[in-house]
Amino acid sequence: MIEEFNERTLFQDIKRLIDSEGLVTARLVESVNRTAQMASTTVPEIQDLFSRWLALVGGEVLRIASSSPDMDISATAKSIGIDNSSLLSLLLMLHREGKISIDSVRLGSGDGRNKEICSCLMGDEED
Repeated sequence: MIEEFNERTLFQDIKRLIDSEGLVTARLVESVNRTAQMASTTVPEIQDLFSRWLALVGGEVLRIASSSPDMDISATAKSIGIDNSSLLSLLLMLHREGKISIDSVRLGSGDGRNKEICSCLMGDEED
């Protein structure tokens, strides 16, 4: 009985280890993909397009910010057509450029999922 318990415990430990390695592999694949995507932006034409996109979307963020000092990140990101992380990055860029001042941040509880990694790589069904 004790031997059976030890085998079951060992099996569960090995399964957790394999699952962890799968998640690490998913993160590694995502990092490699991001690096490849970033390398492709070194083409001057792509850099110019990205700069224009940043100016366009950044201008929209400034327009929205001028109407109210409070910003609902999810609603604003959705209305612009970007995700929350992109909006936060744009806000930080505008802050660094001196175009806005970030005076307050309200935090909520996370759901424990890394939003930067596609759920298809994490083994989740939702995205």
